[in-house]
Amino acid sequence: MPRMVILDGNSLANRAFYALPPLTTADGRPTNVLHGFLTMLFRLEQEQHPDYWVVAFDKTKATVRIEQYAGYKAQRKETPEGLRPQFDYLKEILTEMDVPMLELAGYEADDLIAAITKQAEAQGMEIQIYTGDKDALQLISPRTNIFLTKKGISEVERYDETTLWERYQLRPQQIIDLKGLMGDTSDNIPGVPGIGEKTALKLLWEFETVEGVLANADKVSGKKVQSNLKEYADQAMLSKTLATMLTEVPLAFSSEDFVYRRSQAAKVLPILEKYDLRNVTRLWHERHKDDEGPLSECQEESLENWPERTLTEEGWLAQIGEWQSKNISLTLACRYEGTGLQGGRWLEWGVAAQGETFTLTREGASEKVCEAWLKLMGSDQVPKILADSKTVALLLTNEGVSLKGLTLDLSLASYLIKSSRPKFAPLDLVKEYVPNQAAFVNVGEEAAALAQVAPKFEEEIHSLGLAHLLHEIEEPLCMVLAQVEHHGIAVDSEQLTVFGEGISLTLRQLEQDIYALAEETFNINSPKQLGTILFEKLGLPTAKKTKTGYSTDAETLEELRLAHPVVEKILDYRQLNKLMSTYVNGLLAQAKNGKIHTTFQQTVTTTGRLSSTEPNLQNIPIRLEQGRLLRKVFHPTEPGWVLLSADYSQIELRILAHYSQDPLLCESFALGQDVHTRTAAEVFGISLDEVTPNMRRSAKAVNFGLVYGLTEFGLSRDLGIPRKESKFYIEQYFKRYSGVKRYLEDVVTQAKKDGQVRTLLNRLRRIPELLHSNRVQRQFGERIAMNTPVQGTAADIMKLAMLKVAEGLKPFRATMLLQVHDELLLQVAPEDLESVAHMLKEKMETAYPLSVPMTVECKVGPNWYDMQPFHTN
Repeated sequence: MPRMVILDGNSLANRAFYALPPLTTADGRPTNVLHGFLTMLFRLEQEQHPDYWVVAFDKTKATVRIEQYAGYKAQRKETPEGLRPQFDYLKEILTEMDVPMLELAGYEADDLIAAITKQAEAQGMEIQIYTGDKDALQLISPRTNIFLTKKGISEVERYDETTLWERYQLRPQQIIDLKGLMGDTSDNIPGVPGIGEKTALKLLWEFETVEGVLANADKVSGKKVQSNLKEYADQAMLSKTLATMLTEVPLAFSSEDFVYRRSQAAKVLPILEKYDLRNVTRLWHERHKDDEGPLSECQEESLENWPERTLTEEGWLAQIGEWQSKNISLTLACRYEGTGLQGGRWLEWGVAAQGETFTLTREGASEKVCEAWLKLMGSDQVPKILADSKTVALLLTNEGVSLKGLTLDLSLASYLIKSSRPKFAPLDLVKEYVPNQAAFVNVGEEAAALAQVAPKFEEEIHSLGLAHLLHEIEEPLCMVLAQVEHHGIAVDSEQLTVFGEGISLTLRQLEQDIYALAEETFNINSPKQLGTILFEKLGLPTAKKTKTGYSTDAETLEELRLAHPVVEKILDYRQLNKLMSTYVNGLLAQAKNGKIHTTFQQTVTTTGRLSSTEPNLQNIPIRLEQGRLLRKVFHPTEPGWVLLSADYSQIELRILAHYSQDPLLCESFALGQDVHTRTAAEVFGISLDEVTPNMRRSAKAVNFGLVYGLTEFGLSRDLGIPRKESKFYIEQYFKRYSGVKRYLEDVVTQAKKDGQVRTLLNRLRRIPELLHSNRVQRQFGERIAMNTPVQGTAADIMKLAMLKVAEGLKPFRATMLLQVHDELLLQVAPEDLESVAHMLKEKMETAYPLSVPMTVECKVGPNWYDMQPFHTN
């Protein structure tokens, strides 16, 4: 997903000015803003690797808002003498650095940021906004995160929908309602007298919007607040309008205006010298050392400029015909609008073939050419090389065409070579072999660059033994995933709304319970206040402290779960809060025509497991019954059809048995015993009949914790038992299951020699942490070495199963809807249920032969919650 970084120029410059001591050039020109701003800019460039970036500035006073309210920002003092000239210096430097800027008379930087964000979101980008202004929180969305500056501009705090909810229990669009009620002294927005943040939040939690609060003024507690709401109703509505960022501005711009280009030493160094910015110059050299000096071995690579041919309609038809008849390999790059899922459309294609490039634009192509092009895309005779073929497949699916002929997906190849890489956009892929490559001028140049590095990826894939995994599993799977994403799953929005109301009630009850146990009210979502209550007032043992106070993160609270009843309530409160903000509100926002379409990411996890985003269906908190109940809202998309799920039973333990060949573990699975009951019997030295539910629970924790490097401390925390007891469990386990112990030790020893581990299907995971100087990092590396072969093999087997099931579904009235952890979810016409369930179970259980049997449990039901076991004949 392309990333756009937007900086609020005025806000960051102001904060830098007040945060840094006065600095000047030799002839007395002020430069502290330049130091602060450019230091932050270089850090973002290095850490975020933006594909697009832009700095937005105020140009004149905010006349649009002053026309609405003469007092807007009227109290602001004149810009300090030392700050005013630095805006011009900064813009001069940014120009030489090729950093795009945007400003417009009468509009604030805020409005430009909102307008750019709206356009970038429509183009399917990920947006990061850096500002010191909390007004920007209204722009948060599944694609947009806000980074608010703290301590000048050297530190930032990231806000997404979840963070915002945890901090304020507000949705992004309610930020303008908050300002409408409480006003904003820094902008001279009046709000309603007597209403501060605390009161405004309480009102919005109950009535949601300014309009809702005003309509229910009589129900508000406090006579003074009631009368002020009535008296200043118009002022509240005006304040809300003033706080609303404008997404429509009279200025034409395109995302192509904001393409990231690496700055050139010949232009940048003289301008930095002009302002005596020695520290900044040193930082620039550090960030751009690849651009300078003698080229290193890997930098000797440079791309050829392939000539671009312009074709008429006849020329295009002839050229497409030639590619098709001669089966010529094409390397493709694509620009598109929207997202691959929601009606996204291609705008232009870059094509590289036989040393030449071509650009096909939707606007310039006739209907005949478009038809011929789509036919070419659906031909498996014409080999195609792409980055992110799944998105291209989705775009083509929107036009009724299946992408065929994929011979190399460069993003997937790069991921298999090194799964810990953060980004797999075309420019990142090219930079792996041509580090000093600047941003592509156009889509044709992008295709040519990809065509020239493609042989190097193919060569590396073969030399690492990853060709089968790439070409037989990952690439075919992305076509299956494209179909699954495109189809979506039905969601009952009405049921979801009612479900949300139930959670709100439970949250309010939990709030009251927590206040009663703490014997006072406080902000449960404030780590600082919570820390004070838990560790000072209630005297719980402190696990760790942070710079700002006591740590109250999930890990800390889990360790304290049994120390006081309030901790359990707080953990439940957090889970439900997440359920409400991320899932209830998130799903309602993402439901289109009664369906949601999650996106399956193949290049995110280092173990090879798929992850799902927007919405993430793999992280629904199911420890609480209400979390499990959320599954009720998911339905088949076809009326009268049923949902059929198939879940691998204890797949990771079976893979562990296969790897370790431990006789007891293998025997348990061969005999079809309950493996946890058998483990408990072995550990406690009793018969299977004597095992109690508590004993089985302890054995289950040991079994599942082993490949994650389970410690005595971890087991004691998870089971709420003394350390001495957890030590006994683990020691006894390893005495009885010595094969498992030996395997775990051997895999770590071998990983230290190789610096990597492999799965059964040869997936590679490099583990640099094993050689780290820090002991904690080395131990983390050891846990990765134990876990990856098992978890990665489970991921590979699930992917193989999905391919086989997708093929097996073709004769039936059935569709694959989701893959979550070790479960596949399908929808099936009732008359095909028996046949599909039989096929599903058989394909999954035989996806990859292990030395112990694999078992799959099927369930069927009208929704994803009310499901009953289903046994095939």
